[in-house]
Order: sequence, then structure tokens, then C-alpha cells
Amino acid sequence: ERYFFCNEQNEKGEPVTWQERQYQPYPIQGSGFELNGKGTSTRPTLTVSNLYGMVTGMVEDMQSLVGGTVVRRKVYARFLDAVNFVNGNSDADPEQEVISRWRIEQCSDLTAVSATFVLATPTETDGAVFPGRIMLANTCTWTYRGDECGYSGPAVADEY
Repeated sequence: ERYFFCNEQNEKGEPVTWQERQYQPYPIQGSGFELNGKGTSTRPTLTVSNLYGMVTGMVEDMQSLVGGTVVRRKVYARFLDAVNFVNGNSDADPEQEVISRWRIEQCSDLTAVSATFVLATPTETDGAVFPGRIMLANTCTWTYRGDECGYSGPAVADEY
């Protein structure tokens, strides 16, 4: 199951919409996402509200969420979909984002108030093998234009 959330609402007090997908407002804080070209990579943390015990249930049912994927999308507000603004947005641009992918390495703290997760790059999780999947010439393992694909532009093929 996938969850899409951000730390804020749009100017209309509604969930933020990005690339026609709604991101529910939910208290979350990330830290340590700095990139460094030297030495070991960073281990950022993601602290999520445990509102109504939702995270406790997920941690208990899904092995502390270890191995789960976190996709971080950084987008300037001025490029968000027009539906986020009372007067629309002529600067809306679905191409203006920076995406980083992380794996949950461990749940380092779980309380009635919040849960903190330690993240790692997908190639650095314990026991990971590089490459993580078989690469085949002229073959893409993702569903065309699906969530994992990363391509959100117009259709460029009408057959396989």
C-alpha cells in the first residue's frame, strides 16, 4: 500500500495536489538529507506523527516498515498544480521536481506521539547487492508510465 502526504495544506486549506495526485497533510519532519560526495553517505531520519496510533499499527504489522521505500519530492510552491490556488497558477509545471529515493533501514524510536525512521540509499541497505535487479538491454522492468517508472510525460509508444 502507498501513502502520499506532505507537511502542509495548499492555500485553500485542502490537501496539496502535485501531478494530479493528492498529498494528505500529515505531521512529518525529515532531517539529514544533505548530500556529500566524500566518505559514507548520510543516514537521514524521518519523524512521523503517530496520530491515532496509525504508525504503531503499521510498524507492528509490517516488520517495522524496514525495507519500505520513501520517495521525497522537492517542489517549489510556485510550480504546484493550479487547483492548489484560489486564482489558479499559470506557472504550474509538473516537470519541476527533484526526486530522491530512500529505504527504511530501521525504526529507531516509536512512542505514542511519533515514530522516527532511519533511512538509507537503496544501494546501501544491509544485505543489498548491486545491481539490485537484473538489467536487460532494450527492456524496462517498470510498468510504462506507472508510479515507479519516473516518466510522467506524454505517451511516446502505443504498443509493446
